[in-house]
Amino acid sequence: DAHAGLCKPGDWMLIHGVGGGTCQWAAQMAKIQGYKVIGTTSEAKREVAEATGCDELIVLKNAPGATFEDYSSVDVAARVMEVTGGAGAKAVIDGIGLATWEISLASLG
Repeated sequence: DAHAGLCKPGDWMLIHGVGGGTCQWAAQMAKIQGYKVIGTTSEAKREVAEATGCDELIVLKNAPGATFEDYSSVDVAARVMEVTGGAGAKAVIDGIGLATWEISLASLG
C-alpha cells in the first residue's frame, strides 16, 4: 500500500460532506481505524452527520435554496486549527471538490 503509515491512529482527519453517503462511510471507517475525525456538513444534513460519530462536526449554512453546504459560511480551516490545537489535520477526504480544495489544503498540518 503506497499510503501505509502516513496516518496513524489518533491523528486528526478532516472529511468534507459527512452528511452524504460516501463520506458517512469514510468517517465511520476512519473512526474504526482509530483516527480522530472532523466532519463538515450542511444544516439540512446535520442529524445524519451526527450519527457518523465524528469527534467534531462543523455545521455550515445551507447554500441558498439548496440542501448542500455553503462553505463560505464558516472559516473551516480556522476551526480545524482550533480543534487540533494548531496542528491541523494529517489527512483530508474531500468529496466536494472545487468549493473545498483550498480549505482542504489550508487545514493540513
